[in-house]
Amino acid sequence: MNYVETKRFRCSNAEGRNYTVIEQMRTSLRSVNTRTDYVTEEGDVAERLDDGSFLLLLSNEVIRVS
Repeated sequence: MNYVETKRFRCSNAEGRNYTVIEQMRTSLRSVNTRTDYVTEEGDVAERLDDGSFLLLLSNEVIRVS
């Protein structure tokens, strides 16, 4: 599988800790199906909730795009 970084989001939690969430498109050389994944720079998996928020799946912490 190939990953292509498409965007970076600067985010912060309620306590002011800063995160960078990386949006990446995952594609397969054998398939035309693509999928968008989100991870932090530290490698934590995130899920996009809406245009301004992400959920860190390991800690259930909502972080906001700043």
